[in-house]
Amino acid sequence: MTQLEFYKSFQFVIELLAAEGIFSFRLTRRSHFPLRMIVGASVVFVLSYFFPIAVHEAFYLSFMFFVIFAYTVFFAKFLFRETWLKIIFCCLAGYTVQHLAYQIYNLALTIMGVNKNNPMGAYGDQAVGIFPNAFVAIIYFYVYIVVYFFSWFIFGKRIRDSEKLQIKSGFIFFFVVLILIIDVILNAVIVYNVAADGNKLYLIIAGVYNILCCVVVLILQFEVSLRYKLEETLTTVSFLRHQEKEHYKMSKETIELINLKCHDLKHQIRSIGSRSSINDESVKEITELISIYDTMVRTGNDALDIILSEKNLHCTKNNIRFSCIADGKRLDFMKEEDIYSLFGNLIDNAIEAVQSLEDGKRIIGLRIKAVGTMLSVNLHNYYEKELTFDDGIPQTTKSEKEYHGYGLKSVRYVCEKYGGDLSINADNKVFTVNILFSLAREGNS
Repeated sequence: MTQLEFYKSFQFVIELLAAEGIFSFRLTRRSHFPLRMIVGASVVFVLSYFFPIAVHEAFYLSFMFFVIFAYTVFFAKFLFRETWLKIIFCCLAGYTVQHLAYQIYNLALTIMGVNKNNPMGAYGDQAVGIFPNAFVAIIYFYVYIVVYFFSWFIFGKRIRDSEKLQIKSGFIFFFVVLILIIDVILNAVIVYNVAADGNKLYLIIAGVYNILCCVVVLILQFEVSLRYKLEETLTTVSFLRHQEKEHYKMSKETIELINLKCHDLKHQIRSIGSRSSINDESVKEITELISIYDTMVRTGNDALDIILSEKNLHCTKNNIRFSCIADGKRLDFMKEEDIYSLFGNLIDNAIEAVQSLEDGKRIIGLRIKAVGTMLSVNLHNYYEKELTFDDGIPQTTKSEKEYHGYGLKSVRYVCEKYGGDLSINADNKVFTVNILFSLAREGNS
């Protein structure tokens, strides 16, 4: 078996499958996954082994490696219950990482002059071992381990769920594939033309160029797909904030109307009671019931008063104890709709967490106070469900995620808008949100 035959049948396949595993291990697995892995991998090795090396020519060999890559794509589809787009995303990233490691390995050998008789290693046709000597073997394993590790650390770790494995722009997807194809073909052309002359400078330049192409492909895949994910999130948050702004206007009018009507009604009840039309005990009971709706929170900030009054009514209705100490005047640097969004989302999140708990834990505490030149916002409540954090934000536990899970993202958006520092902790079944705003930033000391 020649070196090229061994490489395309075994070594390349192992390198490629290992690289693809960096990006696909979080995908949804099909049933009988271990058995599928054994059967599928065996088929890939057999097909690769029997793929003929008809000619030693750059374009044909490039085609051969792309066909073997296609085998692994079908293998991944056989293993995972995901769309073709997600499968291709992972496999394409894996092929790029494998090619990146290959290029760095051969560039190192070229610079050290190790493979001057057989430039670019694996494309040789002579019958030799995998590695000429132990030194080359050490370089090989060191380069591949380092490249694979950093590829996982920089790119692979970003994949926390299969929803993020998307390239929604057809142009970008085509551009990524095109760059990789050109890179692989260019490498083969270099091997069978320039490398044959042993021109070390050309090999080094080509190696650096190919490495940069691989890096660009990875950046395009992950940075562009991440940008689309962020744009989707921003669009949803913007939509929800628009809804909150409209809700704030309606809440403001409703609270004012309720208080006006309740104020008039209390006077009418007292008038009825003074005429002895009903007994004093009944007057007292009716007055106390109506007073629930007349407990307008007064913090010194109209927008904060409205949202706290609205949420206080909800808590009272659902037997949730809501305690609040707030210096609303210190929030004058924020727009009314931002105040409504910030505290509305915070309290809604807390209400959702405590409403299914026992009575002794149905407690929400909110404190807003100035500490020197800083404004401190602290909200705490009990919770029971297990929380999973992503980028410092707990993920929604609801099955319907289209418009859920954005409340705390909206909170972070408002905090960043005003230069605030947001921290969220969940320890000992107590959920705590701490926000710090600088009052000096706009002269609000």
